[in-house]
Amino acid sequence: MAKHSINLLQADLLPEKVLWTLKRVVSLWLVVLAVMLLLIFFVQLQVSSLNAEFQALNSVNTKQQMQLQNLELKVANNRKDAQLLTQLETIKLVIENKQHLHQQLTDPTQTYSAGFSTAMAELAELHDKNISLQHVNIGHGNMTFSGLARTPDAVPNWLSGFESSTFLSGKRFVNFSLSENEQQVTEFTVSSAEAKGE
Repeated sequence: MAKHSINLLQADLLPEKVLWTLKRVVSLWLVVLAVMLLLIFFVQLQVSSLNAEFQALNSVNTKQQMQLQNLELKVANNRKDAQLLTQLETIKLVIENKQHLHQQLTDPTQTYSAGFSTAMAELAELHDKNISLQHVNIGHGNMTFSGLARTPDAVPNWLSGFESSTFLSGKRFVNFSLSENEQQVTEFTVSSAEAKGE
């Protein structure tokens, strides 16, 4: 079969295809615009979410600041009263002294605690109607008695009764004084110490 046409248009004579056409540039711009709009929308959502979170935290911070101010005010109003502290210290001191005294009076290892109760019992047994004891001081083996007597000789007679006593018989009286007061009543003071060798 014979050819009736000849193609004179060769491939190298064809014009080169243009990469950047108006249609492609406009399409690229539209795609970039769409991506930018999506990014702006996403960023706006994040900003809105962060703004809401910031408002919530700011509200909590404001409440905590107000609570802190209220607590500081309460602490400032709750200061210790100096007068009450002084009273508390006094009461503590009194309790401590009473506990110390109680311990001394009830400790059987201390001779003067046992001696005090024994001496009181024996003084009650050696009661003399002519003697009125006003002060009794017993401590560390020493005793001091002071009081009033109807007559001056009542005191030696009363002291002589100590010989029959268990606790008081071992004591030696080293100080003895008699005097007459303005009402002409005999006042006496007798002080003892432990006898040597005991």
